[in-house]
Amino acid sequence: MTTINPYTSTYTSGLTAGQTAAQRASQAAAQAKTRDQSETINTPAVNVTLSPAAQAALKAQTDSRTIETVVSEARTAINARLKAAGATSALKDGNATIDLSSLDRRTLFAVASNKGGQFPIEQQVVASLTLKSRQDSVLASPAAQARLTGDYASLYQAALDHLDTAGPEEKASAAWTQEHDALVEGRKQALARPGLAPAGIAHDSVAAYMTETGSAVAGAKTREFGKLAADVRAALDKQYALAFQPDAAKDPNSGEIDFRRFDDRSLSAIALNKDELFSPHEITQAKAEIRTRDSAAIKASYQSTAEDAGGFGKAMITRYAAMTAEEREAGGWTADIYARMVELQSARDKLAQMFNADGSLAGPASLLDWL
Repeated sequence: MTTINPYTSTYTSGLTAGQTAAQRASQAAAQAKTRDQSETINTPAVNVTLSPAAQAALKAQTDSRTIETVVSEARTAINARLKAAGATSALKDGNATIDLSSLDRRTLFAVASNKGGQFPIEQQVVASLTLKSRQDSVLASPAAQARLTGDYASLYQAALDHLDTAGPEEKASAAWTQEHDALVEGRKQALARPGLAPAGIAHDSVAAYMTETGSAVAGAKTREFGKLAADVRAALDKQYALAFQPDAAKDPNSGEIDFRRFDDRSLSAIALNKDELFSPHEITQAKAEIRTRDSAAIKASYQSTAEDAGGFGKAMITRYAAMTAEEREAGGWTADIYARMVELQSARDKLAQMFNADGSLAGPASLLDWL
């Protein structure tokens, strides 16, 4: 009898799982071309259908634009969108005023990383969030499958394939290399320990995604808030019924509540308790968990941007913009805090623009002209 491993990742015959999306696409195309050119009579043509990741990777490889052209096209596209929206900024009160989802990845990265110093912080943030949204969409299906079947290898391969669609500027960055190495290690662990989620890997974007989305409640980011609260109530009650550790919460009024499977918006539903579904004990513990997660995220952002003078401010503004209204309210991220962050970041950017790389003045002699 043949035993089939339920965690085995499947790939097109003859293609290696460790290859990048572009490599597998090139190999598949070459195989099809070889078959088409065969002298064998009556050999049927082979149609090769490339995955979206492979198509994007091949497109990135054949993009011959200079970075100056990419920046110029990005500026034109953003200005047109701002004009159409009747907006002067890409963000208003932390919410996007324009949609950049139709821009390609290389263009989005140019904006997010402020190539050429052409893009204000609000545009950088919207581009960064668009890149993240695109990655989240790619991971959604394989992540759901991994939670169901334990096939984490395919999840990490999907993340690697998506990462491979980056343009040359992004691939040259330290962040890309760190994430790539983390995903390779994650896939290695997943293959070595089928059914178990990889762990203990720095810069692991898949692990971050799994934590962010949670598994306790489906569609937590988009569900109507009242319905989400009801789902969270049911998930907590089920968790209490299954708890067996001595210190674990077995009812709403005592014990340590394990919030690891709950995303930030679900925690906000508990902390805000708008429909009065949660106990004072649950509310207190949810608020404590929110503070802990916020502190950890802020610390991680500070450490990861230590070598980038403006990176931390940008990371905090991006964090605010990525939150739902409920998450902001529960975490104490007020509109005043957001306005102050933008003000400080803009002042930092203006100060940096006063000087050239050699230390000489680049603009008006008066600091007041900039501030």
